[in-house]
Amino acid sequence: MRILHLCDSMNPSGLGGYESYLHYLSAQLASADHESIIVTQSPARNSPRELQHEHYMLYHLRGNLLEARKWEYYAMPEDARSVAASKLFKLNDVAKNVLLLTKELKKLIENHRPDIIHAHSTYVVLNRVLTRLTRDSDLDVPSIVTIHGLPKPLILPSGKKTTDYNELVSAFPFKLALGVSEAVSQALRKHLEPSKLESLVRTEYLGVNMSLFKPRPNLEKRWDVAFMGRLEEMKSVDLFPKMLALLKSTHPDLKMMLTGDGSLKTRLLEDIEQLGVESLVEYRGVVETERVPELINQSRVFLYPSRREPFGLSIVESMACGVPVVTTGVFGPSEIVRHEWDGYIVPVDDVQALAEAIETLLSDASLRLRLGRNAVNTVKKRFDIRLHAKRLMSIYREVLA
Repeated sequence: MRILHLCDSMNPSGLGGYESYLHYLSAQLASADHESIIVTQSPARNSPRELQHEHYMLYHLRGNLLEARKWEYYAMPEDARSVAASKLFKLNDVAKNVLLLTKELKKLIENHRPDIIHAHSTYVVLNRVLTRLTRDSDLDVPSIVTIHGLPKPLILPSGKKTTDYNELVSAFPFKLALGVSEAVSQALRKHLEPSKLESLVRTEYLGVNMSLFKPRPNLEKRWDVAFMGRLEEMKSVDLFPKMLALLKSTHPDLKMMLTGDGSLKTRLLEDIEQLGVESLVEYRGVVETERVPELINQSRVFLYPSRREPFGLSIVESMACGVPVVTTGVFGPSEIVRHEWDGYIVPVDDVQALAEAIETLLSDASLRLRLGRNAVNTVKKRFDIRLHAKRLMSIYREVLA
């Protein structure tokens, strides 16, 4: 089967749960002789039109480069954004972008003839493109969508204040919608209820490749604590400096690995220095996807204390490696981790509880081992990408029938 995966946006740094997910899903589908094509908007003005990866082809649609301009905007300091917005964006940007992208996507579909279109978090732009193609052309390729996020506020180039879910519901060409957690599915059903479409929503947890994400006991532990993800307020990374200051008294030689990029990076590193805990932190920037399993395995405890998390693929990746996770009981993570069975759950924004959980785990190697073993079993039963891919193929066949 040939599957066209369609994404409104993909982080140009390659960060984020669903960028990683699509990378590994394409490999799993390829192992069963299914072909993946990934199509997204150009994240930069000079993005190549196409890129050949080992297990998939990636195509960048240009449109009016609205997506590239969006990433330029996000790269600016926050105090410069309001002035730049009027220069970067125009009132009719979305409508013009949709018209141009419709032509590009139609041509690509005609050239590749996919069996099914699987959209991923297409909230504003490409869902409108698909709606136009379905309505105005002879497109007969069915489409489904996986929603990877919870509802977020949104301001369109026109100045309209809305949410991404409201924009999705206003142009919904899909035969089925998959939420990555029950929390996401419930939120989506609520938004689709007025349109009588809530019955189209199902929950389908994502999976990880357990031949890559697995315990590697021969690797030396280099770090006591690790965080790998976007350096954003949603991920609670602003708590790390105080957390480290609390841990320093009992663990003066503690080593924390910090990776990723985001709007809080500069402030976070400054706060770490101001609190005098910079000697405890090794910041490694953005790491290659292929190195993630090794780096997780070189850590004793994995930290993921999000304030708001629709699923938490990084949590599952760490669990698959047998590394105990400290996370929060919000939305997706609460559906993944069982407290004191295969990980630790602490209250949101409770830096004291965060430090105490890490202290408990670092002080008890047998506890870490027990939690790690249970975590691997949890992933085998519930989050193995082989099982997830089989379920997806069943869904594709159901939609095509």
